[in-house]
Amino acid sequence: MFDNDKVKDVAKLAMIELDEEDVKLYSSEILNFLKIVEQSESIDVSSLSPLYHAPENFLNAREDVVDENPKNDGINSAPDQNGDYFIVPKVID
Repeated sequence: MFDNDKVKDVAKLAMIELDEEDVKLYSSEILNFLKIVEQSESIDVSSLSPLYHAPENFLNAREDVVDENPKNDGINSAPDQNGDYFIVPKVID
């Protein structure tokens, strides 16, 4: 099962420093979690149909509209441009 040595090994792999009190705490927490998982294995799910994908939820999105306003154009809203291109500082000589 899961013991203090395994908690120390995982902490070492994760590069986390744990004192002995933390090791005992996490060991008991992991054991409690594994007990819950073990209990869930006894649940009868044979009458349930499998879920192949998440339920389809549709967003109430607005229609795409072309914005002809030149103020919203990427080039025209740039700090430095010549109408067709962005002007940027030279970085390579």
